[in-house]
Parts: sequence; structure tokens; C-alpha cells
Amino acid sequence: MRIRPAWLFQGIENATRRELLRWWERRRLYFNLYVGIVGVITWWLVLIAGSAAVKPGVDFEEPFAMILGPFVYGLIANLCFSLGSVVDLLFYRGRPRVFLFRVGLFFSFALTALSGL
Repeated sequence: MRIRPAWLFQGIENATRRELLRWWERRRLYFNLYVGIVGVITWWLVLIAGSAAVKPGVDFEEPFAMILGPFVYGLIANLCFSLGSVVDLLFYRGRPRVFLFRVGLFFSFALTALSGL
């Protein structure tokens, strides 16, 4: 079973700047989906493990942060994703930096999962 589409980590040769930007934007949905899945799992771990770690009736985490936090985190994650395409455009080489996308994606996974640990 494939977890990711085969084209997700493939670059294109001799891309114009517009094609380069399109390359990044086609991957945004998958970035959000994958980081979101890790985020939901982490959110549940914090909720369940945190509730087990404190006395009944005491909040492990501020409820407002548990509700609003994921949306703020998603916004910041998308701003960082956009920064990846900006860096790629600034140091334009005629093809997308698949390595930059890959490292950013896995860094986002690690950062998202960090609060669950």
C-alpha cells in the first residue's frame, strides 16, 4: 500500500518560475493532509495522556489552547510551507528543490509530533 503519491517527491527539469510555484502549490494539500494526520494523533495523545497524568477535574492543558491551537499551528505551518517556495524561487535553479520539500515535510512531522512526546 502506498502512503504517498509517486509524483510527490519528483521534480521537473527546466521549469519556469511559474511552473516552480505551481509545483509547490500542487503539494500543499498533501502537506496539510499528512501534517494534519500527525497533528490529530498528537492532539489525542496529549488529551488522553495529559488527562491521565492529572487529578480528575484538573485540566492538563488549557482548553482554549486545545481548541484554538491546532488552527493557529496550521496557519503557521502553511506560512512556513510558503516560505519554502519563496526560498526555492529566490535561489532559482530551473527545477524545484525536492530535497527542500522533503526536509520541510519531515521537519514538520517531527515538530508536530514533539508535543505528543
